[in-house]
Amino acid sequence: MAKNRIIVHFECSECGMRNYSKRVAKGRVYGKLHLNKFCSKCRKHHVHKETK
Repeated sequence: MAKNRIIVHFECSECGMRNYSKRVAKGRVYGKLHLNKFCSKCRKHHVHKETK
């Protein structure tokens, strides 16, 4: 496993449920990720924000 990567979780902006996770580089310079994903609780596509 790569040592310079961390696991971040994505939280639905509407209901707050954490549905997705992803490994990202530890030393990245841009801000937090915002992805449009399907939320199984809301049953709709919403923006998911990066949390740790």
